[in-house]
Amino acid sequence: MPLNKRQNKLIQQRIISSYSSTLISIALVLFILSLVGLIILNEHKISNHVKEKVGFTIFLKEHVKEADLQGLRKRLDAMEMVKSTEFVSAEEASKRLAVTLGKDYIDLAQGNPVPPSIEVRLFAEFATSENFIKIEQQMQGNEYVDTIHYDRLHIQTLNTNIKRISFFLLGLGLLLFGISTVLIHNTIRLSVYSKRFIINTMQLVGATNAYIRQPFILRGAFQGFVSSLIAIALLSGFLFFLQKEIKDFIKYLDFELLGILFLSIILIGIALSTIATYFAVNRFLNIHKDDLYI
Repeated sequence: MPLNKRQNKLIQQRIISSYSSTLISIALVLFILSLVGLIILNEHKISNHVKEKVGFTIFLKEHVKEADLQGLRKRLDAMEMVKSTEFVSAEEASKRLAVTLGKDYIDLAQGNPVPPSIEVRLFAEFATSENFIKIEQQMQGNEYVDTIHYDRLHIQTLNTNIKRISFFLLGLGLLLFGISTVLIHNTIRLSVYSKRFIINTMQLVGATNAYIRQPFILRGAFQGFVSSLIAIALLSGFLFFLQKEIKDFIKYLDFELLGILFLSIILIGIALSTIATYFAVNRFLNIHKDDLYI
């Protein structure tokens, strides 16, 4: 192979290698950023799901008539804060207790140790200690209600922890966004650094800064776009893997928010790459000739 062809082929390989490494580096940064973004966007849905699993139990007095039971359930269902109610008969309650404590305990108790009850679940926005107390006070005067049971400390701890997790995720997202900006800037600056002599040559032949800057910025925007598509593909593959490994995982995903996340990753990738390229090129437009060799 002639020397010139070999040199041209070597230069082409280095350009492709440099371009590919830049794309992959930016894509990995955007992928990590998208993971945190996915958690933040779906945190509200997950926290609501957890809150709505927490409820309270209204234990009924013995020999409550079916009509009185249905009337009590209708009264509960009519409340704005109540999402659902479920009647649990004494027999069903005993079966559940047998699963939890073992059948021997039920045999020793002789009969049904647990009275019939109504399980009540609230909407997530109403699942607070204050609302539980409010319903408790309303139900205590009812002639068919024996006792009301719920874990007040658990509810308070749950709401406190959800708030802490929300603030933590928000802080983590902002921190990661800052780190991503720095990493993308450094990656593109290294890419532009390899072309500093080309920039200097263009300046020597009279090219304006805007003329020199334009192709670099367009390439940077394109790199950001392609990298964001790679990041989205990685995220989609990761979600597909989770769906296969975790049963009903897809139920916790909000596809409208997922579409917003994908669009945001594309816009962020283009914006960060374009801005980073702009500042990186400006740095070498204003550099002294002697510093080109450093």
